[in-house]
Amino acid sequence: IISKWWSQDCLFKMAYKKGESDPLLGEKETYYEKNTSYGSSEKEKNVSFSSSGTPWHAKFSCLHWLYEHREKVPGYGLYKLLRKASLYMIYVLFIMLLVYLLNQLDRFTISITAKYVGADVGFGELDCMPNVSQHELEENGLTRRYLVETLISECNKNTAIKNRRMCEEHEIVFPPSDSGNCSQDSENCSQVCKWGHDGAVGIKYQILAGPVFNNIYPLAGVFMGILADRFNRKILLGLSLLFWSIATGLTGFAQNYWMVVLFRMLLAIGAAGCSPFAVSILSDYFPQDLRGTALGVYYWGIYIGYSLAYAIGNSINILLNWRWVFFISGIMGIVLVPVVLFTIKEPERKKNSLTDEEDTGDTQEDTEDNTQVIEVTDNRFERRVKDLLSKMVLLLKTFIMPGMLTLCIAGGIRNAGGYVWAYNTQPFFSLKNSDTTIAAYMSVIPLVAGSIGAVVGGIISDVLVKGRGPAARIWVLIGSQLLAAPFAAGALFLPAPWCFLTLIPSNVIGEMWVGVTSAMIVDLAPTVIRTSSIAVYLFIITVIGGNFNVLVPFLQKGLKHQMHGSETSQKYNSLRWAIFLTFPALYVVSSFLFLAAFFLMRIDLKIKKRRDNDRSGVI
Repeated sequence: IISKWWSQDCLFKMAYKKGESDPLLGEKETYYEKNTSYGSSEKEKNVSFSSSGTPWHAKFSCLHWLYEHREKVPGYGLYKLLRKASLYMIYVLFIMLLVYLLNQLDRFTISITAKYVGADVGFGELDCMPNVSQHELEENGLTRRYLVETLISECNKNTAIKNRRMCEEHEIVFPPSDSGNCSQDSENCSQVCKWGHDGAVGIKYQILAGPVFNNIYPLAGVFMGILADRFNRKILLGLSLLFWSIATGLTGFAQNYWMVVLFRMLLAIGAAGCSPFAVSILSDYFPQDLRGTALGVYYWGIYIGYSLAYAIGNSINILLNWRWVFFISGIMGIVLVPVVLFTIKEPERKKNSLTDEEDTGDTQEDTEDNTQVIEVTDNRFERRVKDLLSKMVLLLKTFIMPGMLTLCIAGGIRNAGGYVWAYNTQPFFSLKNSDTTIAAYMSVIPLVAGSIGAVVGGIISDVLVKGRGPAARIWVLIGSQLLAAPFAAGALFLPAPWCFLTLIPSNVIGEMWVGVTSAMIVDLAPTVIRTSSIAVYLFIITVIGGNFNVLVPFLQKGLKHQMHGSETSQKYNSLRWAIFLTFPALYVVSSFLFLAAFFLMRIDLKIKKRRDNDRSGVI
């Protein structure tokens, strides 16, 4: 925008002379001359006239250019949403945002508390851990903060301890006093460490965080997406919220690893209904020109919930214990259930403006194909079965088209990088930084930077799609991932605080993809299977991306033998390179796949056009 203003000499003259060439349009006619006949123009409705009859902004070429191109101004999409949407629509968006942030909070809480959950219930690799109970802390006038901050550093993060014998023989002054260390006050020295489980390290944690949740979540999502195409989505969303909130609360009662696994599986089943129901509701509340921005705001929930997991998980664990983290998270969801059920109205299902004709035609064609196999009767059950099979055929035809399939695979690869980083942020940063430092940065950066990226991506894609079609959104995906990759790598290779600060541009730029891809699926999918299409899309990207984190322990083990230096240095560098191969590197891979999807979508359009022509010929 600044470059355009400068090209018009806006700092030196405030209007073009008559007949001067416009540097933007390349024409002799200026903006003022092109817009002097306001009386017959529709723009008259949206401009203010001065006493002379000339719009105020037409008197100044740079201001007039800004007015005419206001949709290109960052933040205008959000302003347009607030201006055009009713208060109730904004309220619905806010409630959907709250539901989604709780969805993400409950999902990622295990990543923050895993070290303490594993130490309590017995999973994770064996390492040096504190051996002081809550009762012993209270007897000595100490709080849980002393265990989390001081004893974890003395035992778990002590680089001088290299084996079990050194761990069990390690002594410190306990309870702490001003007398100094054990060499100065040997009488008060105690062995406060034990050889126990570190829940945040090892394959059991990676399986619990990733596959246990991410393989059930998409399967349940497809089923719930099909239900949402036929039943009340508001009620289904409220019941899903209740189910996963109860599962979260029950996790606090777990006594062993398999109980944690079971409750996390139940959490996945309930949480799977969130996005299919919420995105479908929002798509029917907001028109196409506001949909990308609305979905971008909705996907703030990812970053708010992820940040809250650090804030709530660490603070409650320090004040109480890890069990109360799950209790309180579950209670927050249960409180929101009646708000969803009694204040949200089920919207009328609207047709997709991009595919109205194709929706009706394709559905009729698929129905005719299926009626050759299933005899049409008046029986309601058989009609529902026929309708279900018809939609399944339409879903299959939609997602096996080359462009759509490649788009989903690209989204899955990009999603993999996000999951790997989300599940390994705390384990990686904790090798060099305190838990307090990690919480201070990670409870703010994803919230602010990620939210900005999701909305900016939606705004930019909404501007690009006007007059160009939904495929134009892909250019946002390609550019954002290529630009974000170097910043993502900076989080792995830069020292503190830069390793945290580089996540700001990484999230702002890299997270543009979230709202954009969902908006593309909604734009391209036939209306009758829109909700099911969102569920299938989530299924694909979650199955592809949600299991990548299990590669980290194996990559780390293989790379460790190639590293030089001390045991601690090898552990740190091997984990860093393992995350590099499954985090920023996947950003680059996904950008090339998004580019391939752009060209393959032309094939999709040709296939659809051929179908339409064949159907017209038959008719």
